[in-house]
Amino acid sequence: MLLYVAALGSVTHEPPTNSNRTPVSNTQAPLRQAPPAHLPYLGLLFVVLAWGSGPVITKLVTTPPMVGALVRFGITVPVLFALVGLTGGHVSKAILWRAAPPGLAFGINLIFVFNAVQEATVAVLAVVTTLQPALILLISGPLFGERPTATHVAWTVVGVGGAAAVVLGAGGDLQASPAGVLYAVAALGTFTMYFLLTRLARTATTVKPIEWMAAINFWSFLAVLPPALLTLERSDFDTLDGTDWLWLVILAYFTGVSGHVVMSWVHGYVPASRSSLGLLCMNVFAVLLAWPVHDEPMTWIQGIGGLVVLTSVAAVLRIPVAAVKPPPTASR
Repeated sequence: MLLYVAALGSVTHEPPTNSNRTPVSNTQAPLRQAPPAHLPYLGLLFVVLAWGSGPVITKLVTTPPMVGALVRFGITVPVLFALVGLTGGHVSKAILWRAAPPGLAFGINLIFVFNAVQEATVAVLAVVTTLQPALILLISGPLFGERPTATHVAWTVVGVGGAAAVVLGAGGDLQASPAGVLYAVAALGTFTMYFLLTRLARTATTVKPIEWMAAINFWSFLAVLPPALLTLERSDFDTLDGTDWLWLVILAYFTGVSGHVVMSWVHGYVPASRSSLGLLCMNVFAVLLAWPVHDEPMTWIQGIGGLVVLTSVAAVLRIPVAAVKPPPTASR
């Protein structure tokens, strides 16, 4: 992570255009003052650690995946709405409806993640998610007007290759059932949808991160509820013990609430093609953490791959941000 931190000192930051932002909360000022250039990237580093620990902690949960997903959202929704109220905010109808597609995608994503880590090692889920930066690089141009340079594209390819080496370097410890691979691919698609739609909302509106994530978690809970009611029995909840509750609370409030609120804020200042590449570091952290926690050892090939990832991220952070076409005005 030292290469990442060192690169922050040379970050060239161009604050997002605010003139086309449409306020969707009557408590939010139409303009925001841009933070110091390095601050969003420090926020991104925090997200790397929070999200990187997510798959590792999820694998510690022994209760059925659907129970874990339902409890995770069930205990965060009331807390988030309470925090919105305590901070003087308000989740308007406009925010609520705009959050529906990414919120539903996020809820479904968590179901796939819970199932994936039950059917495969953490490394399998990580290697599939390494494809996200390349996928976002293809979409961010037409969607956000982001114009990455050829150097940026080249380093993205290098970073994806390094991340693949991190997880494929596990050798015999790369284990998965066919269902595990399918769950991992489905998790990639649903999370990419959530990621891009959240970035779009943060660049096109003045919604506060805490209000946005309260609305997101509301829809995510609704996404999980129907399949939970259809597939779960009362006895499934009896499998929840004290240790499961501990890990679910950590997942809900560290990986979930804090990680996603901070990432929602970061989206307002960091191009998607940059932030998604930076998040490759969470795969390195996940594999490092899985070694002592789950006895999934890290090989020298994975170590080299991790250095490649960190080098590519540091290189991209040193590239000045290209001019970004103003985002479309959000509909009310």
